[in-house]
Amino acid sequence: MDTEPVPIAYTALQRGTPVQTSDGREFGTVTAVVVDEPVDVFDGINVETPQGARFVDADQVGQIFTTYVRTSLSWEATASLPGPH
Repeated sequence: MDTEPVPIAYTALQRGTPVQTSDGREFGTVTAVVVDEPVDVFDGINVETPQGARFVDADQVGQIFTTYVRTSLSWEATASLPGPH
C-alpha cells in the first residue's frame, strides 16, 4: 500500500531529497535550502545534478514534500539552470 507524500515547509526540507521536473522526472538532489536571512524569505534550493551544482529559484519550486521536491521546470529547462547560490 503506497502512502501519499506529505507536504512540508521549506524549513523542514532535507539535504539529499530528490528534485523533479514538472512532469516528475528526477534531475538532482537538494544540497542546500537558500534563505534570505535578513527578511527570513525562502529564496530557492541548490541542487546537485549529473552536470554539477545548480540553483532553482523559489518561483520555480512548485511543491515540497517529505520525499521529493516538484519544480515547475521542464526537463529541457534544467540544463540552463544557473550555478548554486
